[in-house]
Amino acid sequence: MEELSGKVAVVTGAASGIGLALAKRFAAEGMAVVLADIEVDALDAAASIVGEAGHDVLAVPTDVSDAASVEALADAAFRRFDAVHVVCNNAGVTGASGGAEWEKPLDDWHWVLGVNLYGVVHGVRAFVPRLLEQGVGHVVNTASVAGLLPIPFMGPYTASKHAVVGLSEALFHELAMAGSDVGVSVLCPGFVATRLADSVRARPDRFGGPTDVTPGADPILDIARGMVASGSPAADVAAAVVNAVRAKRFWVFTHDEYFDPIVARAQGMVAGTDPLPNFG
Repeated sequence: MEELSGKVAVVTGAASGIGLALAKRFAAEGMAVVLADIEVDALDAAASIVGEAGHDVLAVPTDVSDAASVEALADAAFRRFDAVHVVCNNAGVTGASGGAEWEKPLDDWHWVLGVNLYGVVHGVRAFVPRLLEQGVGHVVNTASVAGLLPIPFMGPYTASKHAVVGLSEALFHELAMAGSDVGVSVLCPGFVATRLADSVRARPDRFGGPTDVTPGADPILDIARGMVASGSPAADVAAAVVNAVRAKRFWVFTHDEYFDPIVARAQGMVAGTDPLPNFG
């Protein structure tokens, strides 16, 4: 999809971080943008930022862990613009706390998988049939380098991102076997300067509600917060995504320094050796 101007993009998790950067970049390319997020006030502020240059913007409060909410997002987008061309299933959370997998509360597992994995599942189910009917479109699923290199003490996050990589590869093959021109990309960034480590601020009540994100409340999250804060600009990630959509490229990597650990992990699999401490 080389020409983006005049087309429509939908971005979940669009109120901040990578999602907001994607929305800004798509708007700068001349696209109308549908912003979706669970944080209503932040979503409205983001929509104002993206729309201030006269760009056509629609803000739709959305809980991606709820299938009906994502269906309503798709309905709103098509009702307003009659078509959608790029769908970024981007919303993501890290978890409420760090810790060993056997210590993590089930609420945390359900929340992280609900947003990071089922948010993508719901996006695929709500939008892909409509893209197929159009005969054109592109889906971008946000995974992480953690979808290729497991992170100890962040089991739910690691599991969710591995699942998104696998889901995206399967979707790529399914669309190809259907003879469709709809494209798929999976975004696997390293650390990016966002508020991801504080995502528990918006955890819905059915998953345990918001908890304390004050520095010092959780040592592992403090480490993650520091690494995220020193990460790459979200705008750089958005630029890589736009390039991938234009080129119809599946893999979107933004941090080349992880290539060697990824290769070492794959070689270890083939050799049958125990996992290496290959993230960090």
